[in-house]
Order: sequence, then structure tokens, then C-alpha cells
Amino acid sequence: MASSSDPEEEQSEISESEITDCVKKIYSQLQSKHYKVKKSGAYKCPFCPSKKKQRYQYKDLLQHASGIGMSNKPPKMKAQHQALAKYMKHDLANPKLVHQIVAVNPVPPQRKDDDKYVWPWKGILVNLPVKHQGGQYTGKTADEIKEMISNFNPSEVFPLLDHKGHTGRCIVDFGADWGGFRNAMSFDKHFQSRGVGRLKWQERKHKSKEVHGWIAMEVDFNRSGQVADHLRQHGVLKSVDDVMQEESSKARSCVANLTVQIEAKNQDIYEMECKYNSSALSLAQVMEDREGLTRAYNEELRMLEEAFCAHHQSVLKQNEKMRAELEYKRMQLEERSRQLTIESSQYEINKQELDSERQKKAEIEQLKVNEEVLLLTEQQKREKEENLKRILQLQKELDAKQQLELEIEKLKGQIEVRRHMGGGNDDSALKEKMESLKEELQDKIEELEFYQDTYKGLLERESRAKDEVNEARKELIQQLQNILGPRTAIRLKRMGELKAEVFKKSAPPGEDADRWATTVCSKWQDELRDPKWYPFKEDGRRGEEKVVIKDDEKLIEVKNIYGEEVYEAIKIALLELNEYNPNGRYTVNEIWKAKENRKATLKEVIQYIFKQWKSLKAKRR
Repeated sequence: MASSSDPEEEQSEISESEITDCVKKIYSQLQSKHYKVKKSGAYKCPFCPSKKKQRYQYKDLLQHASGIGMSNKPPKMKAQHQALAKYMKHDLANPKLVHQIVAVNPVPPQRKDDDKYVWPWKGILVNLPVKHQGGQYTGKTADEIKEMISNFNPSEVFPLLDHKGHTGRCIVDFGADWGGFRNAMSFDKHFQSRGVGRLKWQERKHKSKEVHGWIAMEVDFNRSGQVADHLRQHGVLKSVDDVMQEESSKARSCVANLTVQIEAKNQDIYEMECKYNSSALSLAQVMEDREGLTRAYNEELRMLEEAFCAHHQSVLKQNEKMRAELEYKRMQLEERSRQLTIESSQYEINKQELDSERQKKAEIEQLKVNEEVLLLTEQQKREKEENLKRILQLQKELDAKQQLELEIEKLKGQIEVRRHMGGGNDDSALKEKMESLKEELQDKIEELEFYQDTYKGLLERESRAKDEVNEARKELIQQLQNILGPRTAIRLKRMGELKAEVFKKSAPPGEDADRWATTVCSKWQDELRDPKWYPFKEDGRRGEEKVVIKDDEKLIEVKNIYGEEVYEAIKIALLELNEYNPNGRYTVNEIWKAKENRKATLKEVIQYIFKQWKSLKAKRR
């Protein structure tokens, strides 16, 4: 008894046409035990001695033989494995396993050969109870019907409806497998046994008190009506043989595909085994190299550890030395820190004393400046009063001078009259009179010239005094900028400056009042600086010249758009700019008495400063 094929048989090859004869020959050799297939309860393939796997279960060897027998292998190999598969099925058959592998389809239930059914298998229920409510017929739902026939395991139930509602009929779907067919047949037999099947429904002419049911067949499929429409829409007509043939065809195709896949997997396993053997050899070499590297690594590691221990000891000694040095330096730093803390405290004390002295000196200097300004103001005031007295005196003298000039002119006229009237006894007296008048005239002329020179000098002194007062006022404004605030009784005011708060009331609805007021205020501040805009006129009423505002197009526009309050604010700003800075038209600071809304005098400013100084001095005490 051979365990493998003969050498001659292995070397010879056959054609495709010789496969059948070769299968018969090899099958007879297998029956005569020429090839050994079964050993110790396991199976092996006698035609694949080179395969690593030599022990199979019955079903695994049968799949192996069937797969190669239907593959694209050489004809001789296909014939050998076809004969092996035939031998295992007929001579070594295991009924259970054969049923699992070959008989894929279950045996269908008994049926008539030529009957055609609606597939997927369906049943029909008619004469279901319905109720008439609200103009519509209502009946059991699909779930209720499915529960009612749950013994037959329906997969789905479709109640049929029309424009009147529930028709009392429904279609029962049992699925497309043989289990569904058995359930559908049981469903049909159940209703037939109770005398409520299709035939009884037709005999009773569709009139009965009971529910009728049957399996959907060709006669139902070809009829007209709602039931047939549903069957044609959701199924086709097939006989049991048709379904079996389709299932068998699918099973054979599936087995063939699985066999090919198994053979491909086996080939992949064989290739992987080869790769594994090669990898195992490589791995053994790698492991040997790894052992050598490990020994070298361990030796090097040992040397490194020894060097590390020596270095560690050296580092520990250095650390001890450095720790001692650091401790010494830390003590020095702490001592230095204590000294710095003491010096810092002393420095803070000295700094506070210096700041206090500096502040006192600054206050004293400021008071000295204020006193000098006050003295200068008082002196200028006295000089101004004297100048005013002199101006009044000069005014009187000017009137006397004018009177004297009239008298001189009158005397000159008398002299001319006397001269033209001619001589006489009175010539000598007239001459004496004229000489006397000439002397008096000359004295008056000299006195007039003296008064004129004196008046001119007084005017120059008054002009210088005004300039000095203005310079003193400017210096006072400069010095008081950091002292006076927006809420003090005497404060600094920007003459000619518009305030945005005035425009807020005129803001359009829906606008941000602050932003809108700021924008419009800035626009009109620029308009005020325009030198081309000159809405002024001279008003000579009540015996004095005065500059007033005349309403032009811009002011009328302001009044109409923004209102009376904005109009008055712009007029006041125009008058202030014309008074304080008519050439540049930019805003200037002025000392202002807020309570009375007027310009503060130098005397009021000095009095306010001394009042504040006394209050500050009293607080310090």
C-alpha cells in the first residue's frame, strides 16, 4: 500500500480531455487502498506530500479536495483531487458533515409539482372585522394582526386601505426562505382545516362572518383588484422547483467560490510558512548577533558604572566643598542684607525729610512769588491811580490850554485889528498893549508846550503800566494752572472755547449723544477759527462804541438746527475770541470768577491766594 503517488505517475502529465478517465483510474486506486487517506482518526491528502499541514478533519480535507478539483491547477492535480473528493463522499462519507457541506439547502416541505406561489411567500387575510366611525372604516392595525397570527411567524403585515378606510383585507409576508414557506403552508392549512380557506370563501361568494385566509398563489396574482395589485407590486410567481434550482445554483457557486478562496488561503499559508522559515533563520542569526552585542554592551556598561562611581565620589567631594563655600557666602550675604536694610530704612527717613524740606521750600518760593506778584500788582495799582490823577489834571490843563489858545487867537485878532486901524494918540498905548499881549501869548504857548510834553509822557507811562500788568497777569495764569481747579471759586477759563455738553440736547433721536455732540462741537470750533467769518459790527448807541454780533447765514443756520442755547454759546465764544485773540482766533486762558461769571481782578486773585495760604498754614499747625 503506497502512501503517495508513484514516480512515473507524478512525472507524467495529461490533457483536459483525459481528466475523466484519470479520475476513474485514481478513484479505483483509492478504493483498493493504493493511496492511504485515513490514519489514526485523522485524514491526509496523498497528493500533496510537500504541504506542511498533513492532518485534516473530514470536512477540511473534503473542502481541500473539492477546491483544487474545481480550480485552475494542472489537469493531473485536478483529476487526483476530484477522485479524492469522490472517494470521500462515497466511501468515507460522514452523513452529518456531508449534510453540512454539500446539502446546503434544507429539504422543502411537500408540495404539488406545478403549483406556483407568490415569492417572497405571502398569505392573504380577508373579511377582517371593521367599524364605521366618522365616515371611515377602521379595523385592526398591522401590529394587532401580526400578534393575532404570531404562531405562523409572519415577518410583516400590510393592511389594505382605500378612500373609505380599512377594506378588511391584508397581505401577510413570510419572507423568502424555506422557513417562511413552511410558515405560509401552515398558515394555509390552518385556515383550510377550519373551513375558512380560499375555496370556502369563493363558495360563500365572499360573504361570511369569519376571517378567511390562504397562501398567495398564481390565481391570486393574476386576478384584478387591490390584493392582486399589491402582490404584483411586491412579489413574483415561482414554483418550488424554481426556488430550489436557484438556491442550488447559488449554493454551488458559493461552494466553488469558497473552495477557491480556501485554496488561495492555503497557498498564502504555504508562502507564509516559507517566509516564516526564512525569517526564523534570519532571526536566529539576529539573536546570535544580539547576544554578542548584549555582552559587549554589558561590558561597556560595567566600565561606565565604574567610571560613574569614581566621578560620583569626586562630585560629592566637590559638592561638599562648594556647600561649605556657599554657606559662608550666604552668611556674608545675610550680614550684608541686614546692613542694607538698615541703610535703606535710614535712606527712606532721609528721603522723607528731604521731600518734606523740598516741599516746604517750594511752598515758600511759591508764596514769595505770590507776594512779589501782589506787591507788583499793588505798586502798579498805585501807579495807575497816580496816572489817572495826572490824566485828570492833564485833562483840566488841556481844557485850560484850549481856553488859552482861544485867548491867544483872540489877542492875535485884536492885535491885527489894532494894526489895521492905524495910529493916533492911542498908538503908544496900543503898542504897549500889544507888547503885553505878545508876552502873555508867548507865556501861554510855552505853558501849552509844557503841558503837551507832560501829557505825552504820562500816556507812555500808562502804556508801559498796562503792558506790565498784562505780563504779570499772564505769569499769574501760568503759575496758577496747577493750583486752580474746575470747582474752585476762582478758576481758569478757556476764552472762546465751546463745550460739548451744550450740543447734547440737540442730538437726533437714535444717535449716540456723546459722540454726536463731540463731533458737532469740534466742527463749530473749527468754524470759529476761520478768519473769513467775521459776523461783527460797531454799535455806537448810548454814546460809546461797542462791537456786537450780527446774524448772518451761519448763525441763522445754527439757531434753526441746534436751537437757542447753542446759538447763544457760539455768539459768546465769538465775542470772547474777538476780545482776547482777534488775530489768531485760538482760545486763551483767563482767570475767571465763576460765581459772578466775569473776569477776576488781580486784587481778587491775590486775596484768594492769601486766603488759601492762610488756610494751608493753619492746617499744618
